[in-house]
Amino acid sequence: MPEEKQLIQPLQVERDEYGFWTHPAWPDDGDECALPLSWFGDNGLEYCVIEMENDGPEELNAEWLDAGGDYDCTPWQPSKPAGDGWFTFSIHDTEDGPICVWVRHKVTP
Repeated sequence: MPEEKQLIQPLQVERDEYGFWTHPAWPDDGDECALPLSWFGDNGLEYCVIEMENDGPEELNAEWLDAGGDYDCTPWQPSKPAGDGWFTFSIHDTEDGPICVWVRHKVTP
């Protein structure tokens, strides 16, 4: 019997002490950066990745680099992509610094 796909809904984002948060629907494979991009489409979602390096205040990025990544990115408020319906799916650190993964439900024409 095929697994019934739940529509992933926006949740209140409650960032931790480092400014990170991940939606509980994010599959936990032990390495959250390894989520295959096809997962989003398979779950009826479009995604957009915003990098703090390109989106955050210059001072915050400098502090982040100076601290070697052991720093709080809470002051960064990721820019929402253009268009309607986007919600935060994850704010987490990567080898290239913090990113925000925005998602929205695919609109079927």
